[in-house]
Amino acid sequence: MAKLPIKKLVMPTDLTGITNGELPRKLLTKINPSGKLYWRAAQSWEQLRQLASNEGLVLCHVGDYRPYDQQLALFKSRMKPYPNAKVAKQTTRQFNNETWYLHTGAPVATPGTSNHGWGLAIDAALQVDGKVVTITTKPKDCKRSGLQFLLKVAQDLGWSWELQSEPWHIRYVLGDKELPQTT
Repeated sequence: MAKLPIKKLVMPTDLTGITNGELPRKLLTKINPSGKLYWRAAQSWEQLRQLASNEGLVLCHVGDYRPYDQQLALFKSRMKPYPNAKVAKQTTRQFNNETWYLHTGAPVATPGTSNHGWGLAIDAALQVDGKVVTITTKPKDCKRSGLQFLLKVAQDLGWSWELQSEPWHIRYVLGDKELPQTT
């Protein structure tokens, strides 16, 4: 897999003084096909979806804005406060002054620290023949996979990857900059 470009996150000024996972409704915008993002990220997401559609790709997602209670529930569903005996190399997080260990699924951020809690991160996927599939899928009759599309277009619309190990997880990094207009 190609090396994913990782850019520094610039926090939008209207998120100053707001608590992660407790964004006021006025800062969130509904996105397609469902969910919410911080308003600037939502505008950019809709542009990404339109550009993907122009190529025959149906861009969707499996994770968007996560209020704190959702972050906590997801964390506790994957992480436990005791080691995973089935895994030699343990993925850990600190939470409530304890070490928590990954037991199932992909790693998840400690509640209150996720960029999903700012409405700035989205877990991108594709919809192919009515089914949600990984972003690395290349649908037949398309010239590239969803990931190849994002690698070509996403940075121009203010998106960056956060981790090399998660090609589906992108975050909006432009802060207060205006989005470029797309045709």
